[in-house]
Amino acid sequence: MCVALVAATVGCRGATHEEKNTPTSGPVKAARLAGEAGGWPVEVIDSLGRRVAVAKPAERVVSLAPSNTEILFAVGGGDRVVGVTMMDDYPPEAKTRTSIGGMAPSSVNLEALAALKPDLVLATGGVQQPIVEPLERLGLTVVAIDAERPEDVSANIRVVGRLVGREAESEALATRFEERVDGVRRRVAARGSAPRPKVLYLLYDEPLMTVGPGTFLGRMIETAGGANVFGDVTARYPTPSDEEVLLRAPEVVLATFGLMGGGGGPEPGRQRLLKRPGWKDVPAVRDGRIVALDEDLTTRVGPRLVEGLEAVEAALAPPPG
Repeated sequence: MCVALVAATVGCRGATHEEKNTPTSGPVKAARLAGEAGGWPVEVIDSLGRRVAVAKPAERVVSLAPSNTEILFAVGGGDRVVGVTMMDDYPPEAKTRTSIGGMAPSSVNLEALAALKPDLVLATGGVQQPIVEPLERLGLTVVAIDAERPEDVSANIRVVGRLVGREAESEALATRFEERVDGVRRRVAARGSAPRPKVLYLLYDEPLMTVGPGTFLGRMIETAGGANVFGDVTARYPTPSDEEVLLRAPEVVLATFGLMGGGGGPEPGRQRLLKRPGWKDVPAVRDGRIVALDEDLTTRVGPRLVEGLEAVEAALAPPPG
């Protein structure tokens, strides 16, 4: 499991050891357009708070994160993507683009990236902040796109669509995304005053790592109708002891396919967790409420994130009867 890159809320399949240990920055905001709508050049205030002028609709784009790549293709800008990271695997067409290396700043091949002659590089915040300045020294236009909440994702979709000249497509996509998120909120509200299930989201089990209240995944739990059992801590990614988990008694455990042995139902994950000291008494383990989730849908802050939110909502819905 790629801890640091999950912490940066981007996809993480196939990360290297170096990427796993890349430090992250603090909270980020959605990118937004500055000034009047329409016309060029466009000024963007990106997720790192930088003001970036973009002269014209980008025709050659290098994406440094799977989430950005998914947005680009989803708004109809896939034909403009000339470079991606080795981790970009969706949509399948993304794998046909030139790889410029990994996501960690030290694993990006700057020579290969520059050779693609992009007129726009879409980076992410967090782990990639250190590479922004070196890219700009090469004369490249860099915009960092990141998110901390669902509304940030829809805002970023609109910004990316504008930058590649796909405003109508991006507006339609962002609106559909927002409608589905609102649908989750309405369904959760319809449950009324019923107690929210206590949820533990497992990112990693050796050592244990979960999510705190200031993270995208922590907010996802709350939006989907759960109560994060570590929602009262200050750490963004706590590493609790087994004893702390037992004391907090989660009623639902959410984890990734990989951590749960491939997502073949709750029993493989239950057997794995039963081997931990005392976990047989954890309500979620005892009752078999262990749900394996596709991490690409819950950690990549792109258009498919709403599918992940809906999967979490379904996992936390009251049992029938």
